[in-house]
Amino acid sequence: MNRYAEIIVKNNSIHTDTVYSYKIPDHLEDILKPGHRVLVPFGRGNKPVEGYIFRIGRITNECPDNMKDIVDVLDENPIFSENQLELIKWMRNRYLCTYMDCINVMHPKGINIKNYRVVYPGEKISRISDAEIYEIIKNLSENEKKVIESLLNGKERIEENKIRGIENLTELLYRMKNKGLIQLKWEYKSRKNEKKLCIVSISDEIENIDIYIEKNKIRLGKRQKDIIEFLKLNDSSEINDIMEILKVSSRSIKSLSEKGLVKFRYEDYYRRPDSVYQSDRKKIVLNEEQKYVSETIKNEMFDEGKKPYMIHGVTGSGKTEVYMDIIEYALSQGLDSILLVPEISLTPQTVARIKNRFGDIVGVFHSQLSEGEKHDVFKSVENGDTRILIGARSAIFAPFKSLGLVIIDEFHESSYKSEKNPKFSTIEVARFMAYKWKITLIMGSATPSVEEYYRTENGEYKLLEIKKRANEKPLPKIETVDMREELEYGNKSIFSRKMIKEIRNAYEKGEQSIVFLNRRGYANFVSCRSCGYVAKCPNCDISLTYHKGINSIRCHYCGYEIKMPAECPECKSPYIKPFGTGTQRIEEELQNLIPGIKVLRMDKDTTSKKGAFDDILKRFSKKEADVLVGTQMITKGLDFDNVTVVGIVSADMMLNFPDFRSFETTFQIITQVAGRAGRAQKDGKVILQTYNTEHYAIKNAMDYDFESFYRNEIKIRKAFEYAPFNNMISVVISGENEGIVKRNIHSMYNSIVYLLKERGYTDFEFMLGPNPCPISKINRNYRWQILFRDEGVEINLLKGIIRYVCITKRDSVFDKNINISIDINPNSIL
Repeated sequence: MNRYAEIIVKNNSIHTDTVYSYKIPDHLEDILKPGHRVLVPFGRGNKPVEGYIFRIGRITNECPDNMKDIVDVLDENPIFSENQLELIKWMRNRYLCTYMDCINVMHPKGINIKNYRVVYPGEKISRISDAEIYEIIKNLSENEKKVIESLLNGKERIEENKIRGIENLTELLYRMKNKGLIQLKWEYKSRKNEKKLCIVSISDEIENIDIYIEKNKIRLGKRQKDIIEFLKLNDSSEINDIMEILKVSSRSIKSLSEKGLVKFRYEDYYRRPDSVYQSDRKKIVLNEEQKYVSETIKNEMFDEGKKPYMIHGVTGSGKTEVYMDIIEYALSQGLDSILLVPEISLTPQTVARIKNRFGDIVGVFHSQLSEGEKHDVFKSVENGDTRILIGARSAIFAPFKSLGLVIIDEFHESSYKSEKNPKFSTIEVARFMAYKWKITLIMGSATPSVEEYYRTENGEYKLLEIKKRANEKPLPKIETVDMREELEYGNKSIFSRKMIKEIRNAYEKGEQSIVFLNRRGYANFVSCRSCGYVAKCPNCDISLTYHKGINSIRCHYCGYEIKMPAECPECKSPYIKPFGTGTQRIEEELQNLIPGIKVLRMDKDTTSKKGAFDDILKRFSKKEADVLVGTQMITKGLDFDNVTVVGIVSADMMLNFPDFRSFETTFQIITQVAGRAGRAQKDGKVILQTYNTEHYAIKNAMDYDFESFYRNEIKIRKAFEYAPFNNMISVVISGENEGIVKRNIHSMYNSIVYLLKERGYTDFEFMLGPNPCPISKINRNYRWQILFRDEGVEINLLKGIIRYVCITKRDSVFDKNINISIDINPNSIL
C-alpha cells in the first residue's frame, strides 16, 4: 500500500471537523480519486461511516503508522469534482462553518448509507459440534443464551437490531466478543433515491417467438398470449404501460421472463416537475440596447481577463430575452448555463419562457422538490441531459462538467443569502467560481444593491445599462398621496380616494390592478383599548397577527396560534380588537368599496399548498379576477399585459424598519412593484400612499432615479461605516434559559477580548454588544448578539479568533445547551 487519502468523515460534530488520513488498500489503488465517497472505520468501535476524499498522497516515513484502511468505495465515480472540493474549502473558511455544512449543501440529494452491526459466531463456537455448543451454552447467563440462540436460529448471522428483549445489549455484545463467543462486524447498505423504468421486450435469442413456443411446447395462458402479441407489435414497452393497457398483473409478465420468452431492461427515469403556468412562444427581436449588452458579453466570453457583468436595466427592459440570447450562444459553444432566480415558485413565467425556447434540456431545481426529484435533477445535470438549470440559490452547486455561464437575476434580493449553515452569499460563491474557473458571471437588476453597485465604481464589475423598456413605452407614472392630508380630509380608510378612484376606473374599463402591502393577515396586532394589553406570542418577542377567516391570532415566526379572545385576558374588558392592516383586510375592504370586483390574494397563507402560487397566477392571467392583492411575492418577475394600475398601500412600513438597509429596501420594492404596471401597450399608473413624502428614498423612487438614490445612500453608509465600507460579523447566542444565554455571551466576549489583547489591541469599539437581539426571543429561545465590524482590526484575524472561540474551543467556552449562529455580512441584524 503506497498511497493514503485525506478524508472528511460524515459527522456533524465540530470535534470531527478536520481531515483524517486513511490507507488505500491495494484493490482500491487504481480506483479511488479525490471526490469519491468512501466507507471508513471511525472511532474506537470502528463503525463504518461515510467519508469524502479531499486529497490523495504518497505514504512517507512522516505518515503515522496506525492509519486504518478504507473499507470500500461507495460510488463508481467521484461525486465531487476537484473544483467543488476547492469551493468547499473556501466556503468553510469564508463562512466560519464546518466541512460537513458545505458538503451537505452540495451533496447530490437522495444518496445515503444505512449502517448496522451484525453478530457472527466467535472462534469458540464456530468450529465445534452442536453438542459442544450446548455444553458452552449451559454455563452462560440468560442474556448470553438469548444472543447465542438468536444467532443460531438466524443461520449463524443476525443483525443486532433484531435481537429483542435485552437491556444494555451493546455492552453485553462487547463482553461476549471479548470471551470469543461472537464476532461483531459493521455492515452497510448504500441507498440512492433513484427511479428506474422496467422495459419489457421479447428475448434477443428468439428469432420467431411463435415457432420457439411451439418447438419447446411452452404452455401459455390467455393473458400471457396477449402480452406476447402486444410485444410483437410494439417491440418493447414499459411494464406499467403493459399492465394498464392489457389489464394484466406483473406476475403474468414475470412468468414469461422465467420461461425465457421476454427480457427486462432497466432505464433511468428522471422525475421532472412541470409548472402549470404556460407561456406563449413568441419570437422576440432584441432592440438596440438589448443587442449591445448581449453582443458585448458574447464577444468577451472567452477573454481571460473578463470581469463579472452587472446589467442595470429598468423594469420591463427585457433582461430575460438578453439572458436567453446569451444562453443560446453559450450552448453553441458547448457550454452549460445556470440561471438563478430569487425564489423559483415566484418566477413561473420566466421558467415557462425559457422552457418553451430550449425544451427538455432545461431543468428546474428548488427547495420545494422532493428528495427524489432533487436527486434526479443532479443526476440529469451530471449525465449531460440538462444543459440549462433554473433554480434558487442552491442550484449554484449543480455538478455541471462544462459550466460556462452563471446568471443571477434580480441579484439585489435578500433570498440569495442563506439563513442556514453555511450562511453563504450566492453572489460571493458565484464570484469565486467566475474568478477560479473562468466562468462568465452576469448579475441583472432594475434596483442593484448599494454594495454591489459600489463594485462597478471600483472597477470590479463591468456595468451595462438598459434604460428603456422593451416595448418602448414610458415607465408608469408614480403619484404619491400624503395620507396625513387624507386624515385631515376625514378619510380614515386604508385607501386614499385617489387609489380607489384609479382601481375603480380600471375595473370599469376591463383592466386589472395590483395592490401591494408587505404584511399578511387581517390586522398587525390585537390590543385592548381599556388597559393597553397587546397579544404577544409566548414563544417569541413579537405581537400576534389577526387572521379573520379562521378568527385566530397567529405568530408568523414559530406558528403559535390561538382563537381570537372575546375579552381582554388582563382586565376582562370586551374592548379588545384587531388594529392595523394586512392583506386579508385589503381584500375585504376592496370588495366593500367596489361592489362586484373580484379579488385574488397572494401571500404566504394562500400559497402554502403545492401549486397554489401557479394556480393564482394562471387565474389572474386569464382575467378571472380584477385585482391581485399581495405581499413581496407579487414584486418579482410578474408580467401581465392587462395590468394598468398598481397601488402601494404603505411605503412607510418598510422605511421605518430598524435596519441600515431599510431605505434601500424601500426604494427597491417601490420600483419593482411599480414596474408591474403598463408592461404591454396600455399605459400604467402607480399610486403610492405614504406619510413621509419628503424622504429621499420615496422621492427618488417616484422618478425611477437610481443614481440619485445611490449617491444619497452611499454618503450615509460611508458616514456610519456600513457596508460596503466595512465587513460585519454577527454572532448570536441563543437558548431557553436567558440567564445561561447571557452568561455564555459574556464568556465569549471576554475570551475574544483576551485574545485580542494578546495581539496588542486595546480599543474594542469595533465590537458592538453583548446586547439582546432586536427580536430577543424566537420559538422559546432567548437571543443575545455581538456585532463585529472590521474597522481598526484585520478581518482575517477577527474571523480566526471567532472560529477559535466559537468552534475549536466551543466546549471550553460554552454550555452544551447553547446555540451559536455566526453570519458574515448578515442581511438583517434582527
